[in-house]
Amino acid sequence: MDKQNIKLKHILFLLLLFVVSTLVIDYIRISGYETVKMNPNKKYDNAQNQIQWELANGKTITNWNRLDSTLEFIKKEYDCSDFRLVNLIRILYEAEDKIPIDYKEKIEDVLFGFRYWWDVPGVNSMCYWTENHQILFASAEYLVGQKYPKKVFKNSGLTGKQHMNKAKKRALDWLEMRWNYGFIEYYSSVYYKEDIGALINLIDFAQDEELVKKSQIIMDLLFYDVAAQNIKTMFISTSGRAYSRNRTGSSGSRFSGIPNYFWGDETPIKSGIMYGMINSKKYKLPPVLAKIAKDTSEVIIKQSNGLNISELKSEGYYGTDNRSMMMQWGMQAFSNPEVVRNTMAHIRNSVSFSNASVAPLKSLDLSLFKWFHLEPAIMRFINPQSNGIAIQKGNTYTYKTKDYTMYSSQNYHPGTYSYQQHVFGMNINNHFAIFHTHPAIKKDKKNHSPNYEVGYGHLPHVAQDINISLAIYNIPEKKGMMEMDLMGFTRAYFPSKKFDTTIVKNNYVFGKKGETYCAFIGLNNFYYAEDSDDDIIQSGKQSFWITEAGSKSQDGAFNDFIKRVRTNKFKFNIKNLTLKYQSKGNTYTHQFKGEFKINDTVINTNYKRFDSPYVKAKRKAKTLTFKFNDDTLFLDFKNQIRKFSD
Repeated sequence: MDKQNIKLKHILFLLLLFVVSTLVIDYIRISGYETVKMNPNKKYDNAQNQIQWELANGKTITNWNRLDSTLEFIKKEYDCSDFRLVNLIRILYEAEDKIPIDYKEKIEDVLFGFRYWWDVPGVNSMCYWTENHQILFASAEYLVGQKYPKKVFKNSGLTGKQHMNKAKKRALDWLEMRWNYGFIEYYSSVYYKEDIGALINLIDFAQDEELVKKSQIIMDLLFYDVAAQNIKTMFISTSGRAYSRNRTGSSGSRFSGIPNYFWGDETPIKSGIMYGMINSKKYKLPPVLAKIAKDTSEVIIKQSNGLNISELKSEGYYGTDNRSMMMQWGMQAFSNPEVVRNTMAHIRNSVSFSNASVAPLKSLDLSLFKWFHLEPAIMRFINPQSNGIAIQKGNTYTYKTKDYTMYSSQNYHPGTYSYQQHVFGMNINNHFAIFHTHPAIKKDKKNHSPNYEVGYGHLPHVAQDINISLAIYNIPEKKGMMEMDLMGFTRAYFPSKKFDTTIVKNNYVFGKKGETYCAFIGLNNFYYAEDSDDDIIQSGKQSFWITEAGSKSQDGAFNDFIKRVRTNKFKFNIKNLTLKYQSKGNTYTHQFKGEFKINDTVINTNYKRFDSPYVKAKRKAKTLTFKFNDDTLFLDFKNQIRKFSD
């Protein structure tokens, strides 16, 4: 018995020694990881945009050294170098004969040494993986490779033609994902711009007919999104990725003038990443899309965008191959339990922990975790706020009238963390927008995303029908293990100075701008935050926000709208988080993480790919037909057919 005990002690000692030794070795190894700088300390000019604009408008460039800032930025591979490549490449293709020989060699030296994808040797902190970056890098690599097919690129050892072939495969994969599932960064007035820059370059300069035609088709889908979601020339809606200026309806939601150019007063846009659209000879906006954008009738637009993490396996995007990782990381699903092991393998094999964006995950790079597949269990246990970065499927509902739009991502993962998602808002005509949120951090605390105005601490459960939205917040009593802050209130952006009239009384808020009306109803009293005229606060961790929209044409006078809304009955059960609201003869019942009912009928909020008066289609449809009056657009992605009425 003593011998058995001694033997067991020896085994346990050796096991403990092995574990400790492994951890020590891992600690030394991980401590040696050096993080590469993502952004420069100084400001770099974006002169390539202005120079491209000048050349496109017939001006003579006398000082090519203005590009030095751009070239240095790209050469150092700072994050968003791919943004700068868009118009640098346009300059090469549109005005190569105007570039001095010595300066052209300087440009080529930078392009031949650039790391165009994560599988090329080298380290940097560029973000390759979000949806817009993927097509930007593929577009740039393809077009540079096409221009210099025989040149051997110094850091990859591949010829331009080999780079071109690699990039074409990625671009086609990306385009197919958009056709089948829509945009992950759906309705983003920030990142749709980058998509346009990448796509218009492929359309204008690629010599491969398949790539050109499929890029044209996906550009049409992008512009349908913009047209269907905009009001007049303001493009702002529920979104997979939105910043403060894109939620409030400020200048950031004017889409750099693109809507105004195509269906407004036709004022040309200024220099920038989308300027190639103005001069394109290979892309014409189908007239039906401009007419959809200008439609002022009352319409309901339902749409499905992207995938849920739970769908990755069934849709064939669950591995660590390039195509799968494009989908997973395009969704920004990094630390989520379902994909974290793929993430760790991909970082080790391709990206490197030196990349600042993924460097925080180096703490998971322990051999014991890897050997025993512990990463998913750890991520479930600690539930880091980074799990909320993942942009999952948006089942979007938009109600449009001539006076306003109201929009929601229905039933979007209520209660979870959020990074840059925007799940509810209302456009007050084309003047500005209102929305409510649960702030992720304190107002005076700095963080890129999420923060007080971007993303959510915890997502509400939103349900919308026509002009009525019911949103329930259920904020935990205790802060998560890795949560930054836990605010015990919710808030709304409601700018009193932009309205003609505002009324804040008890648990009601009313606003009027022109002929557009809106109302908030809450569980607790509303009040403006101290020293603020646009920040409405509602205290309480369990609360609701009812939003009802109206207008003069729908409701008559503003006072009549107020009287009607104030007489509407509502009831909230704070224990089971069920909200009931009655308006215009309908009873709406909404339960947090439960069903949404109208007059006892359960409402299905899992939508088809397209369901609107303009187009109806299931996900992964073989063809799409967009219609408005006598105008049509027919798209067949697989067979590369694009037809529209002029």
